[in-house]
Amino acid sequence: MKRSWGRRVIAGIMGLCPFAMQAQDPHFSQYFASPLTLNPANTGNFDYPARLATNFRSQWQGIGEPYLTGTLSYDAALFRDRLGDRNKFAAGVLGMYDQTTNGLLKGNYAGVSLGYHLTLDEDFTEQLSIGFQAARVSKRLDPNRISFSEQFTGAGFDLSLPSNQRLQSSAINYTDLHAGLMYSKTGERASFYIGASAYHLTRPRESFLGDLSRAVDIRWTLHGGGTFWLNDRSQLMGSIQQMSQGSASMQVLGLAYGHYFESEQDISVYAGAWYRHRDAVIPYIGYMYNNFQLGLSYDVTISGLNLARTRNRSMEISVIYHFLDLSEYRRMVPWY
Repeated sequence: MKRSWGRRVIAGIMGLCPFAMQAQDPHFSQYFASPLTLNPANTGNFDYPARLATNFRSQWQGIGEPYLTGTLSYDAALFRDRLGDRNKFAAGVLGMYDQTTNGLLKGNYAGVSLGYHLTLDEDFTEQLSIGFQAARVSKRLDPNRISFSEQFTGAGFDLSLPSNQRLQSSAINYTDLHAGLMYSKTGERASFYIGASAYHLTRPRESFLGDLSRAVDIRWTLHGGGTFWLNDRSQLMGSIQQMSQGSASMQVLGLAYGHYFESEQDISVYAGAWYRHRDAVIPYIGYMYNNFQLGLSYDVTISGLNLARTRNRSMEISVIYHFLDLSEYRRMVPWY
């Protein structure tokens, strides 16, 4: 009985969030393995014909029903032999699904990305990338799962009682625009990249109460990273991200060690950890087999949520598949 009441309280709190504050975008701990949700300039930013990527995150397990977020993207280089000097035009598509506690609020996103990558030097070691993305967003709210303070009886929530809240609509649909830039440099022993992106440039209105003054805040992101080869089989890879949206901000940084196993197959194993400021430590392990890349992470919460009676667990998995062209080499910048 206590467990049911506790979930009902959480459902009420989360149900009020879309009305009481500006919406925040879903995010991944393995942001470096979710290229098209991080920066549109990542579209086609690889040395292969095409890339297929998927991510799945289960957040706050143990505190009611978990948040679930999943993505699937595909991007490919176009006109590879027509632009000269390894310049490249690319296009991609992205789908994302996001569900809050117990399915109270569900979001579906479908996007199209375009990217252009310009070689800056004669040795083909420097590159400037620009990208644009258009997305169609659909959000659905289930009024039957919302509990308000007016429905609290002292012994629990009675959803048959009037809430005195009038929803103008249980569905929101809009089109959004995003853009980004990235610079990368590749050397024999070390490589690095730095990028910036802005999502929600159109500032769409998002309110189930019909409040047209509530616009989605622009999500600004700065990110960077690099790879340093210790020897022919070992490397260090790190990345950093600063993201802000409205009054919310997040800083993440981390480092991983990778080891290449010499065999008939291209096999590498990675282990490391990331730190999200004042929120979580995120152990990470990765495995690469030829053109297949797998990443697993687990958020070890260090914020106040760690004090909850039920254990808070957030897990994430990423899978990337590169469609290889054996005539080209593999470049680990960006990481993905």
